[in-house]
Amino acid sequence: MNGPATISIEAINQSSIQEALAFLIKHEDFSLFLLGNLEAYGHKLTSSPYSVNYQLARCNGKIVAVFCLTKSGNLVLQSEIASQQLLENILGSCQKENLPILGLLGPWDGCHHLWKLLKEEHVILQDTFISKEILYSIELAKQHIGDEPNVRFLLPSDYAQWEPMRAEYLKEEGLPNDLEPHQKRELFLEKVEKQISWGYFLQGQLVAMAELNAKAMDLGQVGGVYTAPLHIKKRFARSVMRQLIRDSLRVHRIRKLIIFTG
Repeated sequence: MNGPATISIEAINQSSIQEALAFLIKHEDFSLFLLGNLEAYGHKLTSSPYSVNYQLARCNGKIVAVFCLTKSGNLVLQSEIASQQLLENILGSCQKENLPILGLLGPWDGCHHLWKLLKEEHVILQDTFISKEILYSIELAKQHIGDEPNVRFLLPSDYAQWEPMRAEYLKEEGLPNDLEPHQKRELFLEKVEKQISWGYFLQGQLVAMAELNAKAMDLGQVGGVYTAPLHIKKRFARSVMRQLIRDSLRVHRIRKLIIFTG
């Protein structure tokens, strides 16, 4: 007779990182942030503002969840189950990190149960932004797209135009614009260096933009798609997306692109 399931939480280390990676790859469509951050910054908290302590949960020895709590307070979760014991153990483990829990990101089936627990435990006192989004994906090998003449990678000199447009995008999405000025510039320059931000320029003016907000292995996640209000419905964002798709395949060798939309 089988006994009750046993849930355990452990920090990811060198001996378990490949097993955790295999778990995330199995759920690649929903794990781009976890995969991308793991690839870029490793599995342990460092001085980098984007580093985190990765943790995993096992049920009777098998990995059923991988999660982390970012320095900005977002709990990012990929889980195969949503038992009360698992959610309580994840919450307890995150509370030991001495970081605030301000938000939650992950597949809806598991996360809305965890969000309910966060509110019951008064970790979250009120809802600020909730979005149940739909995932779309595209296999790039099947795409045959030419260059868009008015679209290019953003350059360091584009910061003065990008920053206010990004602020408008965040406002429209209901997302916080809480980075310090130097952090915004560092974020922008990092995206520029990695060639993951694109813009449509009309007579030298940035009027539409998009980016890859996560990238790992041969996967990319599209975000930050925005058109200035005066230029909506002129198909500028469509041109940006076409160039993004072309460059993702040609420059970054990306196999699949993913986008979430409300």
